[in-house]
Amino acid sequence: MANNHDEDTEWNDILRAKGIIPKKEEITEADIVDMIDDAIAKRDEKNYEQKTVDELDELLDEDNEENERMLMEYRQQRLNAIKQEMSEDKFGEIQHIYKTDFIREVSDASKVVWVVAYLYKE
Repeated sequence: MANNHDEDTEWNDILRAKGIIPKKEEITEADIVDMIDDAIAKRDEKNYEQKTVDELDELLDEDNEENERMLMEYRQQRLNAIKQEMSEDKFGEIQHIYKTDFIREVSDASKVVWVVAYLYKE
């Protein structure tokens, strides 16, 4: 009976500890992900190898149309966001305040928006 070195048995653990057989290779999650990605790539590669030139051109056109559609949607969303920002009032108004209102109107408000104060004496 042949001994399978990859089995997890007490006997194999003892042999590994003594250095008689090589340590078992640990498979990490990253290794599993890489194996899955490789399998998917090979599957896709086989699908492309079986297609004719015309079919490949058609696939490229479909990919380009999909990418173009996604870019147009993103562009439209971005334009809408810019229009929304432009439509909001960015600037308030000029108002006369007194010493008692200074903290509320200047110090506290400057935490949210820029405040320009013009100080003068009457």
